Amino acid sequence: MTILFVTGHPAQIHNFRIVKQLLEEKGHKVVWVSSKKDISFELLELYKIKAYEIIRPTKGFVSKLKALLVNSVIIFKIIRDEKVDFIVSRVSPFATIAGKLLNKKHIALADTESSGIYDTIFTKFLDSLITSTTFKRDLRKDQVRIKSNIELFYLHPNHFKPNDSIYDYLKISKEEKFVILRFVSWKAYHDKGLTGFNDENKIRAVREFSKFAKVFISAEGSLPKEIEKHRIKIPFDKMHDALYYSSLFFGEGASMAAESSVLGSPAIFLNDNWSGNAFDLMKYELFYSYKSNIEDQLKAIEKGVELLSNPNLKLEMQNKLDTYFTDKIDASSFLTWYIEEFPKSKKIIAQDSFYQNNFK
Repeated sequence: MTILFVTGHPAQIHNFRIVKQLLEEKGHKVVWVSSKKDISFELLELYKIKAYEIIRPTKGFVSKLKALLVNSVIIFKIIRDEKVDFIVSRVSPFATIAGKLLNKKHIALADTESSGIYDTIFTKFLDSLITSTTFKRDLRKDQVRIKSNIELFYLHPNHFKPNDSIYDYLKISKEEKFVILRFVSWKAYHDKGLTGFNDENKIRAVREFSKFAKVFISAEGSLPKEIEKHRIKIPFDKMHDALYYSSLFFGEGASMAAESSVLGSPAIFLNDNWSGNAFDLMKYELFYSYKSNIEDQLKAIEKGVELLSNPNLKLEMQNKLDTYFTDKIDASSFLTWYIEEFPKSKKIIAQDSFYQNNFK
């Protein structure tokens, strides 16, 4: 088959890159389409993925309508010219429209409960929708729920192997503990109306955690001048290694918090919106969530100090992670099978949801 992947956010590239590799190993051809969001094309280049580009809308109805029309036409032509048989996306409206016009099979993944009407509309036109068992929305009666999450598509132990050269990039010894702090800009669509740590508590967190470990900060935009020196300076593709070897993740980035948890480093997450995945990770005590009010900001810092004070923290986390992985599947291997065997695979899962346990 010729399979088209459509991505936007860099996280979506991670989401599908292992599946692409597995499909190509089985003899299929993969075509990729992406918009230029943040480091998306740098990631594509890193993973040697050649991609067609679609436009990215700015704010405003007119810009979004233009992108919908232009990108749908671009993808329509790509499907026709590349003789695409199958489309995979994260509920791309452009791919949905183009695929429907050309009568192509289209399956998509959804994991952002706050996407609202966007997913509500476009998931109705898919041939299949896949979500985690922890996803809190019911978007279709035939929604396929898998015992995994987006992060496990690329961080499952079957596919991710950490590289301890990260210590060289961080300029610290392998015996030295370190923590990763993450502060976001709160400008994303799903962050509308939300806020995070105030500057005073950002400084407080750095001061308290520095008593136990080296502190590195990943931040969108500026930082208080008192802690700017802690900004992390590593190649963008080394962050997962940093999260794996860190003693703690602390901050506002939902994706990085979830990534840290499944890599065996406890995550303290501050946000007023908690996803189904967050609640699931909390159940295994891999993840700790707090609200954005001042009282919870202080509680989050106290929890960080408590965790860093535990000399057996990483060992205890590994034991919890072992339990977690006994309950989860290798999502990339599952999706590869699901694509290859579709629509038979959809019927198999509908009749026997436990069949997915074959993909551990």
